[in-house]
Amino acid sequence: MKKEIFAERELEVLWPFYLENISYLFTIGPIFFVPYFISIGLSLTQMGILLAVPSLTMLLFEIPTGAIADLYGRKFSVLLGYLLEGFLLISVLFSSSYYYLLTIFALMGISTSFSSGSGDAWVVDLIKSKKGKFLHNYFMKRRSIRSFVLIFSGIIGTLIVKKFGLILIWPISGLSCFIGFIILLFGEEKYAKRKVKISKSIRGLKIQTKTSLSYAKNHPVLFYLLVAGFIMAFAGAFSTGISWIPFLQGLNFPDYAFGYMWSAIWLVSAIAPLLSKKLMKDSGERNFIIKMTLIGALFLLLIYFATTWAFALGVLLVSVFFFEIQTPVSNIYFHKFIPDKLRATIGSLESMVFSLAGTIALPIAGYLADTIGARYVIILSGILTIPGILLYLKIKEK
Repeated sequence: MKKEIFAERELEVLWPFYLENISYLFTIGPIFFVPYFISIGLSLTQMGILLAVPSLTMLLFEIPTGAIADLYGRKFSVLLGYLLEGFLLISVLFSSSYYYLLTIFALMGISTSFSSGSGDAWVVDLIKSKKGKFLHNYFMKRRSIRSFVLIFSGIIGTLIVKKFGLILIWPISGLSCFIGFIILLFGEEKYAKRKVKISKSIRGLKIQTKTSLSYAKNHPVLFYLLVAGFIMAFAGAFSTGISWIPFLQGLNFPDYAFGYMWSAIWLVSAIAPLLSKKLMKDSGERNFIIKMTLIGALFLLLIYFATTWAFALGVLLVSVFFFEIQTPVSNIYFHKFIPDKLRATIGSLESMVFSLAGTIALPIAGYLADTIGARYVIILSGILTIPGILLYLKIKEK
């Protein structure tokens, strides 16, 4: 019998959360952030700081906004985050002052913190209240649907920018938040609101973090994985739009075509993980991660020889393929060594480590792109990956 795509009652319960992914068709801002900021005269150093600020404020406000979700409900928190982010994106149009933009992007990090954890918690609570058996499948299918939609968002972004210019990326991106807000209004909520003190939440976080840090620090594998993860995330920040976009512009790559590049990256990102199990065969998770990461890093070094945007784009897509193909294997490998009672906390610790690495690295990458050039920043990304690979080699699984 043919297996159904959706389980019994799954669409009845979760249709707003699946349909909400359609809003990502208009999430065109991230594609064109860097070209827009270059067009208004910002330096790459300023852009690095600007793009790092949301991650920093998101980390700082995760606890207070989480307490608001506990007090007033997950749905309230998510919808508030969507509304705030939509208005903030549109407000970018009002001024090109650097300090104004810095304030807006700092507030964006706070608005994102309202919906980042609460969105998943909302769905988990709802599924459990319905005694549904489709929790794992929901997250897997949502990721696939979102990746597929983002492929088309690049094409839509290209058409809009080609016809109307970069200025429209802000209201269109704001519109995507409002579409998500309207759709999620229909989402059912099953959550018992409770009184929460922020001070108590902070104390609880300290205890959880201390326990997780102690466990990870003394674990012969997790310690290396977390340090390697920090290095990889730090290196990865050197190979983002802040380096690739000015480099490709220098090779006469048109601004509107960055949407096509975005679509190609998401297409590769969607395909690569599907091939990981087949290509891994009997080599084992650790060896597979090392091999794929090393190949991806070596491909980045080829950018030294790039004299045309077509060659540079090929290097980018091939490196993305090898970095993405090991992502699901890395996730499985990391959780292989975590006891169930610490899984959520150490998983959060890993996310914080990645965010911190990006927050530190982005301003540095921007400054280096201004001083030594974007080409060498991309090359540095490949070189900085090597210490992370060496840490993987030090792991003794037994």
